[in-house]
Amino acid sequence: MPAGLNNTKYLFALGLVCLVAGVAIYFTYGRPAVSKPPSLSIESTDNSSDQVLIPGGTYLIGNDAGPRDTRPARRIKLKPFQIDRTEVTNAMFNEFVQATGYQTDAERKGHSLCFDKTSRQFVRQEGANWQQPDGPDSSILGKETVPVIHVSWYDANAYAKWAGKRLPTEFQWEAAARGQSSNGDFPWARDSELEPHHLANLWQGEFPLHDQTLDNYHGIAPVATFPAAEHDIFDLAGNVAEWTSSHYAEDSYTLIGDVEPTGPNGGEMRVTRGGSWLSSDQTGVSEAAMWYRGKLTPETSTNFTGFRCVTDNERSR
Repeated sequence: MPAGLNNTKYLFALGLVCLVAGVAIYFTYGRPAVSKPPSLSIESTDNSSDQVLIPGGTYLIGNDAGPRDTRPARRIKLKPFQIDRTEVTNAMFNEFVQATGYQTDAERKGHSLCFDKTSRQFVRQEGANWQQPDGPDSSILGKETVPVIHVSWYDANAYAKWAGKRLPTEFQWEAAARGQSSNGDFPWARDSELEPHHLANLWQGEFPLHDQTLDNYHGIAPVATFPAAEHDIFDLAGNVAEWTSSHYAEDSYTLIGDVEPTGPNGGEMRVTRGGSWLSSDQTGVSEAAMWYRGKLTPETSTNFTGFRCVTDNERSR
């Protein structure tokens, strides 16, 4: 065999060996590290299958004596749907993150909005996110059954899709809170002998100067700490405000139809419902009233906003 051909084969073989070695080195050391969610050592207490059936029928929404955006009161028809019995907890959200590697808006931005209990002001807290609710030195360990917070609308919607669910429309949320008795402003009987601080995690005292903590919580409480509403659903008033799928518009109640309304097709803000642990009635109107409509831009995350989900059929996941 000619010497030139042998040299060619030798060089080809050597080049192939170098190529294989180079590829191996790249895949071992050269690729960017894949970001994985940290193990939080939280045992899953996923109650996401624990939903309550809200029967189809006619429901009252709105309040003719309330703020402009809650008027006029309307009666609407809804199909049956199922809604989570509790707000989504840290343990439930952790299962989602561990399964998907999802990173929340607050984690990507490096900060979130907090009501600071010391300064009694709303501040941009650096390092606050769902895993570190009070900033870098805080943790959710031991708070498995507390509602997840520092989640934007986009984060809540991502979780809902992963769970095979969706966020409720604001009208479904209000129907679940009111039930079909609709005889008051809150998700408990108007003639209840219990005081509000025995029924929900709310702010007692002059906001933001002093929280009397008659309900034993200056901050978020574990889910289902307080009595359930008519449909055996917990924390529909106070604790954390809850994202809905509905866009906000001041005149929504004037424009919506009577059957399965969803709200406007677009808008800069999404509706939140139920108030939070910061809700006070000192102005005569409480954000925890079941007809009150809160609103936030969808990228906003706070230490007083969470969510729960709904399904139209039996849960399939």
